[in-house]
Amino acid sequence: MLKPKRKISKKEIQRDPFLESIFSIKTHFTEKKQYYTRIILAVLAVFIMGSFYLKSQDSNRETAENILSKAMVFIALNDEDNAMIHLQEVIDEFENTVAGRNASFYIGRIYLDKGEYDLALPHFERYAAKGRNPILTGSVYQAMVNIYRSKQDLSNAIKFQKMSIKHSNSKEEKAWASLTLADLSLANGDKIAALELVKRVIADFKNNNGLRQRADEITGRIGS
Repeated sequence: MLKPKRKISKKEIQRDPFLESIFSIKTHFTEKKQYYTRIILAVLAVFIMGSFYLKSQDSNRETAENILSKAMVFIALNDEDNAMIHLQEVIDEFENTVAGRNASFYIGRIYLDKGEYDLALPHFERYAAKGRNPILTGSVYQAMVNIYRSKQDLSNAIKFQKMSIKHSNSKEEKAWASLTLADLSLANGDKIAALELVKRVIADFKNNNGLRQRADEITGRIGS
């Protein structure tokens, strides 16, 4: 015989935990509707602005590279005046792009070739701080070393020669840079540092005649 079903009172339905939680959530969202709407709109705004920013960055990068390419054509034609106009435009308008940083190197090199060291130096310093091309970076440090050495500023010449060693692209390149540092250290009166650098190169490159010859030449001056 079937048992009669127990009747659920209206009061019990009203106290049902599940229904109460659903009602509570619905009430919460109803009361906070404007708040959540603002959050959603803010997220959408950030997303849209981010998309525009990325598109703008791509456009800037492409424009900067096109102008730099024109400058390189003028450099190849030995038309330094027009090359510098285009290089300066890239630096002024697109300094934070790869092309903008590379433009600093090339305009610095033009000034260096002209012997205008004071104008070249800020461009090389800018590239040294932000440039990412290892080949250009090595050239920049060597240029800065030569500029400071010509100014008899051996402290800065030594500083950037150490940076040149740090960014060397091969063991042999590092050895040559170390001998240059030894030469600078000797010129600055630090014979001990110079001798240590030379000994290290001789120990590592016993069969490299070019390095040995240069090392022996510096050693001779250390002992004199």
